[in-house]
Amino acid sequence: MKLTISRVLGLAVAGVILLGPSTGMASNVAPGAPEVRLKGRLLVDGVWQTASSAGPEDDDHLGLIRVRQAFLGLDAKFNDRLSLRFEGGAANNDAFVWDEAALEYRHSPGVLVTVGNLKAAALENLTSTRSIAFLERGPFGDLITDPFLASVQVRANRGPLAATFAIQGESFNNLGLDFGGGPSPGATDRLGATLRLAGATPTGDTRRLHVGAWARVRDFGGGAARAYAARPGTSAGRAGDWLGTGPLADRDFTVGIEGAYLADRFWVQGEAGYLKAGRGGSAPSGADPWILAGYVYAGWSVSGEPRGYDSARALVTAPRISNPLSRGGAGAVDLLVRYDFADLTEVGRSATGAEALGAAGKAGVYQGLTLGAVWRPEPGYRLLLNLSQARVVNAPRQADITLRLLQIRAQYDF
Repeated sequence: MKLTISRVLGLAVAGVILLGPSTGMASNVAPGAPEVRLKGRLLVDGVWQTASSAGPEDDDHLGLIRVRQAFLGLDAKFNDRLSLRFEGGAANNDAFVWDEAALEYRHSPGVLVTVGNLKAAALENLTSTRSIAFLERGPFGDLITDPFLASVQVRANRGPLAATFAIQGESFNNLGLDFGGGPSPGATDRLGATLRLAGATPTGDTRRLHVGAWARVRDFGGGAARAYAARPGTSAGRAGDWLGTGPLADRDFTVGIEGAYLADRFWVQGEAGYLKAGRGGSAPSGADPWILAGYVYAGWSVSGEPRGYDSARALVTAPRISNPLSRGGAGAVDLLVRYDFADLTEVGRSATGAEALGAAGKAGVYQGLTLGAVWRPEPGYRLLLNLSQARVVNAPRQADITLRLLQIRAQYDF
């Protein structure tokens, strides 16, 4: 069996996971003593979507209740320098997947070396499910950012700035470790590197300005060309049904920018990414096209709790609940509005020959507006509501599509 960065890291971290719980559990331990804490989360979603087209497609309707995630994991500290965290389980009712699996070594107070299944870039992509304001991360997440990938990562902090550099392979979920045959497609043919610089500066007692930028280069190793696709507004349904490129690239280069402003009970956040795809494999001939995607949203805390900030990771975090139901309060309530966009039209325009129209078929422009609400009655409990309308303009085939979505999530974390 061919060894890759994904396989080596996957087997190493899996071994430590099996050994980790034997270090013992403690609630009040001395500095440097081993400690293990059980953690997990349960996300139950309701998704209702309609898609109406002016072109040849029939109206599409989707309605389902599903267990989005049912995960268990551990946070294990072996000593002041070495720790482990991992989480995984069932997703989308029946798929069993890894989420984060990370072995960390603290080289010095400001330098952390991590190996495992990790994310390396993009503000919303790195934000924990416990802190996100919307159910899904939109086309920006599908087209531009990475999921958890097998990585060797170094993060350094200096003052308000956090810098992360990662060498990445394929996801642990593509390792082909079921011993029933060869590795899953893509498990041996991906190599990438990502650099992120981000940080925040206080602009008042409860105000903070966050800015960041990142760059990533990837090589997919030849063979079948990589396709870029999105499921507008929801992870339900099939990616690429409404927005996708078809087989396109054997390599790409991406740059992204991110920003957020936190001001008492109000906040605004946005990101944009520019991806240059290098045509290869079975892709139609032509110039290398670009893909652009991003979002911006604003939120307001009805109950007055400001959002937090993690300086070590340069991430916005969820507000603290000042009036939980258990103390006679109403919990914390946020109201939000979000705009998403994506532009894939260059994919069709840059293709040449008879395949050009086919390449442009679903490589259109996406625009979406979402109204959201989040209620946190107690720490660890969340109820999220998203109401969205989006439009995908696919001019080459006269098949513009309007999507309307209602999504509800009940969430519990411990």
